[in-house]
Amino acid sequence: MPAPPYIRVVMNLKNESSMVADLTTIGRKTGRPRTVELRFVYRNGCFFASSSRVQGKHWCQNMLKNPAVELTFRGDKLSCTAKQVTDENLRRQILSLRGSPAQMDRVVFEIKPQSYQGVRRS
Repeated sequence: MPAPPYIRVVMNLKNESSMVADLTTIGRKTGRPRTVELRFVYRNGCFFASSSRVQGKHWCQNMLKNPAVELTFRGDKLSCTAKQVTDENLRRQILSLRGSPAQMDRVVFEIKPQSYQGVRRS
């Protein structure tokens, strides 16, 4: 699947690249926005984040309860939908692209862009 133009052009990302961005979830108990800085892999128009576990990781638990999230990268915001990757082959592919020693037991989440809100202007 080709990347949406706003990702390729505005965000200037290469397929299978790694980047750091802010992920904002909605707190599963408070209903308030919660932001965490994470490393993502960008692949085929989607972003992927991984965690050592779901239990005790608030951002993971928040996404499972409410998959509507926001990704902020270089001042640009993307409204996204998150889901846990259950395809074992895809999960392993993403983990091998992380840019650090592969930890193949990690949980992976797909963050799929739904819309773009440009914040910065060049």
